[in-house]
Amino acid sequence: MKRVLALLCAFFVTLVIMPPTPAHASASTSTVKLAWTYVAQADPKASHWNSADGALVGTGVQPPGVFRSFFRMDISPMHGKKLLHVTFSGYLKSGACDPTVELWVTGQIGPETTWRNQPAWKRNLGTGTVADGFDSCFFGWRIGDLVRDAVARGERHLTFGMRAASEVGPRNLRVFETDQVNHPYWGRFDTPALRFWYNTVPEVPTDPAISLDDFCGPGSRPETKFVPTTTPTLGAEVVNADRQHGDQMSARFEWADSSGTVLGSATSYPQQEGRHCTEVPEGLLVDGQTYQWRVRAEDHYQEPETLEMLSDVSDWTAWQEFTVDVTRPTLPVIASETYPANATGGLVGTPGVFTFAPGDSTDVVSYKYRLTPGGPLAGQVTADAEGRASVSLTPTVWFRHTLYVAAVDRAGNAGPERAYSFTPGRNPAPSVVSTVYPENTPGGGAGVPGEFTFSPNGAQDVVAYGYRLDSGETLQTSADTPTVTITPESAGTHTLSVWSIDARGYLSWARDYDFMVN
Repeated sequence: MKRVLALLCAFFVTLVIMPPTPAHASASTSTVKLAWTYVAQADPKASHWNSADGALVGTGVQPPGVFRSFFRMDISPMHGKKLLHVTFSGYLKSGACDPTVELWVTGQIGPETTWRNQPAWKRNLGTGTVADGFDSCFFGWRIGDLVRDAVARGERHLTFGMRAASEVGPRNLRVFETDQVNHPYWGRFDTPALRFWYNTVPEVPTDPAISLDDFCGPGSRPETKFVPTTTPTLGAEVVNADRQHGDQMSARFEWADSSGTVLGSATSYPQQEGRHCTEVPEGLLVDGQTYQWRVRAEDHYQEPETLEMLSDVSDWTAWQEFTVDVTRPTLPVIASETYPANATGGLVGTPGVFTFAPGDSTDVVSYKYRLTPGGPLAGQVTADAEGRASVSLTPTVWFRHTLYVAAVDRAGNAGPERAYSFTPGRNPAPSVVSTVYPENTPGGGAGVPGEFTFSPNGAQDVVAYGYRLDSGETLQTSADTPTVTITPESAGTHTLSVWSIDARGYLSWARDYDFMVN
C-alpha cells in the first residue's frame, strides 16, 4: 500500500510542480498567487491580508473556530494560448491529508476582506485529489474549462477560496503553505500554484521563397518568378513560440496549377524553428507552365497524460506564383569593330567594345563572359530590353585571345558558350639611322662615338624608345630626344636592338640594327 501511495504521489507532483517533459511535449508553466488572505469566524472583523501565516482551512481548537482562505491567482500568461489542462495545487503544511477540502471560485478579495465581509462563493469546484507520500501532501484540482472560459473573457486573474467540505462536526484544521517550500525530495517550489499545460498556435510562416539548389537556406534564390528546374525547393521561416519546451514544428507546403487546382503537398521534417523546406517531386511540373504554392506552420505536441499527438496550424501564406523555364538560351552573337573575329585588330592595350546579341533566344537578360589569356577570369553584364549588351575589354598581351560568351535567360539558365577569337596588333619596329655606323656597312672605329636616330616607323602614341647594344645594359630615351650616342669599344659586327614604347607602356616589335666597326 505504501508503494502505491508513493507512485500516486509521484504522478500527481509531476502534474503539479515538475518541469516540462522533453521533445513533443506540450508547453507548461506555473503562476503563483498575486495576493491572499484568510478569515476567522472567531474574529469576524479581523483582516489577515497577505499574512505571513499559513493558510487556515477548516475547524480548529487552537486556534478555535472556522477558517477559510482565499487566493488571487494570475492567469494572464495564458492569453493567446491554447489551454490543454490546468491544475490548482496546494501543499499541506499540517493537518489531515484527506480530500475533504473544497475549492471555490469567489469574488474579489482585498485588505477589507473579513469573515463578515467575505467575497461571494460563486462556484464549487469540488474536493479535488490528494497525493500523499515522501512526507508530503498535495491537494490538486483540475480546472481547465474554468480557466479557458476566463481567458476567453479577457480576465487577467481568478480568485479561489478554500474551505472545509463540512464546517461542523469533528475538528479538522488544515494549514496550507503560502510561500516557497524547500522539500528534501521534491526540491524547491512555490505554493499554491496554477500549473498550465498549453500550446501556442504558430504564426504564419515568413519569407516564403524558392531555392535554386538543394540547400535549405536563405541564399541562391531566383530574382524573378521564373525557375530553371521542374523540382524547385520551396522554403519559409517558421517561428516556434514554445521553443523552450521542446515541441517540434513542421511546414506544410501545397502547390497548384494556375487555376488553383492543388497538384500535391508535402510536410517538412519536424524540427525546431528556423527555415523549413521541401522539394517538389520529379514529374509533376512542366516546362513553360505557371504554378503557385503556399505554406503554413504546423506545431506538433503530445496531449498531457496520454500518448496522443496533437497539432495546431497557422493560416496559410498568400499564394506564391512561379513559371517553370528549363529551356536554355541559344548561342549568342558577338561582334567588335576594334577586334574583328579571327583577325588582327587594334593595338594591344587598346580598349575594345564587344557587343552581344541573343541570337534565336527571346528571354535573354544577361551574358556571362571570360577573356583568355590575360583578361578577367569571369564577368557578367545585364542585357537591355532587346537582349543586347556590350562590354569594353582591353587585351594586355599580343597573343591570340579568345572571348567566351554565354547567354543567361530570365530563369537563370545559362546557354552554351560561343568562342570569339582575335589577335591584338602590335606597333611596328622603329626605324634606325646612323651616319657614322650605317646598317650592315663598315664605319667608324673602336672607341669612335656615333649618333643613332630612332623614328616611329608608323607606330602610334610613341613616348619613348628602349635600346640595347649587343647583350649590354638596356637603356631608354624619350621620343622627344630620339638621337642617342653610342661608342663601340671593339671592332667587328655589333647589333643594336631598338623598340618603341607607347603611351600605355606597351612595347613594339624590336628592330635589330647590325653594323660593322672598323
